[in-house]
Amino acid sequence: MQTLIEHPTAPPIDVREKRLLTLRRPWPAALRAALTVWAVFTGTHLAVSALAWLPRGGKAPDLWTMVLGWNSWDAGHYVRIAESGYHLGPGFPAFFPLYPLLIRLFGGGVPAALVVANLAAFGALAVLHRLAEYEFGPRVAQRATWYLAAFPMGFFLFIGYNESLFLLLAVGALYAGRRGHWWLAGALGALSSATRLFGLLLIAPLAIEYLRQLGWQPRRIRADVLSLALVPLGVIAYSVYCAIELGNPLAFSVAQDQWGRRYTFPGGAWVIAVQQIGGPLDASTLGSLIDAGTTLLAVVLLILTLAGPWKFRRDQVYLVVQGALTLVLLLSTEVGGRSMQSAARYVMEAVAVLLVLARMGDRPAVDRAVLVIGVSLHAVCLVVFMSAKFLVA
Repeated sequence: MQTLIEHPTAPPIDVREKRLLTLRRPWPAALRAALTVWAVFTGTHLAVSALAWLPRGGKAPDLWTMVLGWNSWDAGHYVRIAESGYHLGPGFPAFFPLYPLLIRLFGGGVPAALVVANLAAFGALAVLHRLAEYEFGPRVAQRATWYLAAFPMGFFLFIGYNESLFLLLAVGALYAGRRGHWWLAGALGALSSATRLFGLLLIAPLAIEYLRQLGWQPRRIRADVLSLALVPLGVIAYSVYCAIELGNPLAFSVAQDQWGRRYTFPGGAWVIAVQQIGGPLDASTLGSLIDAGTTLLAVVLLILTLAGPWKFRRDQVYLVVQGALTLVLLLSTEVGGRSMQSAARYVMEAVAVLLVLARMGDRPAVDRAVLVIGVSLHAVCLVVFMSAKFLVA
C-alpha cells in the first residue's frame, strides 16, 4: 500500500482518516467532488428556473432566456465594463478589474461571464475540498463542498458575479499558505485584491500562519516573508490604472461613496439593519432581515470555532482570523438605503463558518437539516432574485 507522506505543518488526523487518505489521491478526489456538486446545482438551477414560470402561465421561455434571467444587477455592470471600460459612469470603478478582464479574455458578453464564473465556481469547490480535507479529513471536506453550493445565496457562485472568482483566489491563498507555498499564496492574494478590495484582509491570516510555522520566532523569518507584500499589489495596480485613465488613484473609493457605501463602528451597520426590519414588509425589509439574520448566525458559528465540541485547534487560528475579519467588516458596512446590503452572500467568504458547520454535520440530523433548509432557501432566493425585486445583489 502507498505510504502516506504528510507535510511538516500538517495537522494531526485520526487513524481512520489517515487510512482513507492513503487510499485516494487528494486532488483527483477534490476535482470529482467539485464536478459532482457543480453538475447537481447547475441542473437544479435550470429546473428551478423552469418551474418558476409555471404560476405565471403561458409558454415557458427557452433555455437561454432562463439563463439570462440569472444575470441581473451587478452581472450586467461587469459585462459592460468588459466591453467598454471604466468610462461608462462615475460608479463603475467600484467594480474591481480582474473579473471584467477575464470576461473580455473569454470573448465578452454574458456567455463569457457565465463561463468565467462557472469555471471559478468549479475551482472554488475543489480548493475548498482540499483545504477542508487537509484540516479535518475527507468527510468534512465532502460536506463543506455541498454546504457551500447549498448556501441560500450559493447561486451567486454560478451566475455572472465575481463571487466564485474571489472565493477561489481567497481560499487558494489560504490553502497555499497553510502548505507553506508562500509565493503562490502571495500571488493568489494579489489576484484576490484585484477582484475585490476585501482581498486585502488576507494579509492578516497569512501573516499569522507564517509566524506560526516559524514557531512564533521572528528571528527565523526568511526571504519568503516578502510574499505577503504581494497581496496588496492587486489594489495598487488598479490604483495606478485609475490614476492614469480616470485621473484619480482612489477613483474606486470615490465610486463606492457614490453607491452609498460607508463604514460604521463594528456592529453599527447590523444595529441599523435590525432597525430597518421594523418597517413595512417590502423587498427592502425582507432583504435587511436576511442580511442581518444570516450574519448573526455566522457570528454564532464563528464563536463555536473557539469554544465547544467543534472548536478549532490552535494551529488553525488563521481560519478564525479570516472569518472574524470578514464578519466584522460585514457588520460595519452600509450600502445605499439599506444597511448591510449583500451581506448574506458575502458571508460565504468566511471560510471558518463553513468549516465548523461541516464539522457539525457529522451528526446525520444536522447534515439533513443543513441540506434541506439550505437548498430550499437557495431555490426560493434564486426565484426571487430572477424576478428583479429582491435587493440582495
